[in-house]
Amino acid sequence: MSRPLKTAIPAAVMGACTALLLSLGMALPSLGALFPQLALWPAVLLCGLFSLLIYGFFSVHLKFKWLLPLILLLGFGLWGALGGGPVFTAFQAVKAAFLSFQGVPEAALPYADAARLGLCLLFSLLGAALAWDRTLPLAVFVVLTVVAMAFVLSGQAGLLLYALPAAAGLLLLLADENGKRAVALLVAAVLTVTAFWALPAKSPTVPALEQLAQDIRDFANDYLFFNEFRTSFSLVDEGYQPLRDRLGGPAEPRNHAVMEVSTDRTVLLRGRTFNEYTGLNWVDTLNNRQYLYNASRTRSLRDELFDLNRPLSGVNIAAQPITVHMLGSSPTTLFAPARVQTLQLESKRMVLYYNQAAELFLTRDLAAGDTYSLTYLPYAPGSALTRQAVEASAGSTDPRYEQVARDYLTIPSHMHAQRELEDIVAQATAGAQSPYEKALGIQNYLRSHYTYTLQVRNPPEGVDFVAWFLIGEREGYCTYFASAMTMLCRIAGLPARYVTGYLAVPDENGVAVVAGRDAHAWTEVYLNGFGWLDFDATPRTDNDRSQDGDAPPSPDDQTPDATPSPSPSPSPSPEPTREPEDAPGDAPTPTPPPGGSDEAPTPTPEPSVPPQAQPDGSDPQPPFPWWIPLLILLLIALIVWRALATDPLRRAKRHPSRAADILFAAIQRFIACRGVTRQPQETLHDYALRADRALSQAGLSPVSPLVHTYAAQVYGKHAAPVAPFRDCYLALRQAASPWTRFRLLLRRML
Repeated sequence: MSRPLKTAIPAAVMGACTALLLSLGMALPSLGALFPQLALWPAVLLCGLFSLLIYGFFSVHLKFKWLLPLILLLGFGLWGALGGGPVFTAFQAVKAAFLSFQGVPEAALPYADAARLGLCLLFSLLGAALAWDRTLPLAVFVVLTVVAMAFVLSGQAGLLLYALPAAAGLLLLLADENGKRAVALLVAAVLTVTAFWALPAKSPTVPALEQLAQDIRDFANDYLFFNEFRTSFSLVDEGYQPLRDRLGGPAEPRNHAVMEVSTDRTVLLRGRTFNEYTGLNWVDTLNNRQYLYNASRTRSLRDELFDLNRPLSGVNIAAQPITVHMLGSSPTTLFAPARVQTLQLESKRMVLYYNQAAELFLTRDLAAGDTYSLTYLPYAPGSALTRQAVEASAGSTDPRYEQVARDYLTIPSHMHAQRELEDIVAQATAGAQSPYEKALGIQNYLRSHYTYTLQVRNPPEGVDFVAWFLIGEREGYCTYFASAMTMLCRIAGLPARYVTGYLAVPDENGVAVVAGRDAHAWTEVYLNGFGWLDFDATPRTDNDRSQDGDAPPSPDDQTPDATPSPSPSPSPSPEPTREPEDAPGDAPTPTPPPGGSDEAPTPTPEPSVPPQAQPDGSDPQPPFPWWIPLLILLLIALIVWRALATDPLRRAKRHPSRAADILFAAIQRFIACRGVTRQPQETLHDYALRADRALSQAGLSPVSPLVHTYAAQVYGKHAAPVAPFRDCYLALRQAASPWTRFRLLLRRML
């Protein structure tokens, strides 16, 4: 066997073994972290096949290296043409990885095959590249990064055994540089056999490391990538929307403890707001974006959405403190009054967000023991200070009013022709001189003309809920009154929205124990220059705390002001005659309003709920594309690898026979940055003379001696010593500016 062939075969075997071991040492920990319940032997076979094929392509002549990316491209194209969908499958595989790291490995099982194939291909390509280029520091960095990420993010101690093949591969790289291949191959074989013999069926976990992994995931989710599905507060859960996807029906309030509120006055704790009425239910179509509450770059948006810069007048009101202590678990919604000024979250991992619908929520569900404190401005309709602030701001130029009007003045098309509703608005706002007085008049009209009760009938099919309540049924609970007031305000030209949350009524000690029966619904009306103001049209009852907390008591901190007096209220109309229960399809005969038509309308609401809204209280948000940070990490690793692989000193060390050529080319690039480049017809001697003059002006040593040595090697076939070239290169690199070194680095990498 010829000497070149005798040398090439061991080198090829060494490189192929190194590529295989590095690939396995990175793929096995990753797959073990993602799918701890699956066998890893298929991954071993895939990595072995991929790494040997890719290393073989790396080892052939340079002109054939384009075959590798071409084959990969054709393979992915064929996969997509046959319906595999490589991009979609890759995205799903990344999502599977996220779910596995979140502690739900079963959710990733449908994508196990795609994840196994993709990771084996990725790490085989990376392992073969490191083995072919023989860059030991970069290989150590890449392998340790992959193993550490899998180890920390999963908290599994057994992953250290999975990484033993990578340790063997690094040992082969080190031995190849020192020429001790036989011993290294023997040790690598022992390490590999030990790893596969000791692979556990299920990796044990380290509690401290597992907690660290959970903390890292929580921090990333809460502050960087929070865009997850979340649960929101809903009256359905508290029994005030028994029909779930429709308003109305007999209420069955829950009596479980929710929170303890320290406050000196009755307060409405807002949970969710809704902007669109369908005729059957309320939905929110403005919650498509969410923002970190304390983010400075969106502070102005937060101030706008929560009216922190309103009223625009100079009327001031003293802020009031509230402390909320959760007594039971609750969805992510954070309950707070309007116009929160300061907010202090006092429990672990309470990261606050808000959306365009002015809802506050955490990145996790609230739990018993969670506590937060806040201060707010207690504006309330009927108080003298509120009237003064509203009137002082009415003439101001409010830049937000136009946008609010577009979002909160919409009326379903089937309600536009309802003259009976317009008559009710006219009666309720008779004598009102301002939007504030109109809203107050509608609130008082509903309180005085309609009856509060939890024992109601189910609304008939195909009939608008608000019209059915106002014209026919004339009795109901908070969702009835809040829906009616919101739509009557819109008919009157007042931007209004439907709000749900809790009503907190303190005892003589200033503590309100809020239960499920205290869930409530009310209306917020936007007044020009003042902002949003709560209006609660639900009638007051004397025994509201003994029966249910839905009906609010009279606030003790309000000074009544003059409000427009509607026409004298007749006694409530008797309950309409109910049809027998065996005829559910027959609609009741409603009682017309005073002065209204004798014929009750039967408007037909829009049957469908907008797809982006979820009536059951959940807010689907598109998941964060986790492939982006992974792609960035891979790109960084490739950049580092390319920078190290093209370094002249490392290349000279890997190719001793060409070391002088490599270093002299690098020296010429540094000299060119000083304005001296070799001309096409110029001899090496003439070029060296010009270069010496430029270098002498900078106080650097001449390059003429190197040129003579280099010429002797080129033309005389004499082996040139490497040390002078290395010293000259280091001197020129040291003398160059950082910008020059950076430019040459980019040119070298590209």
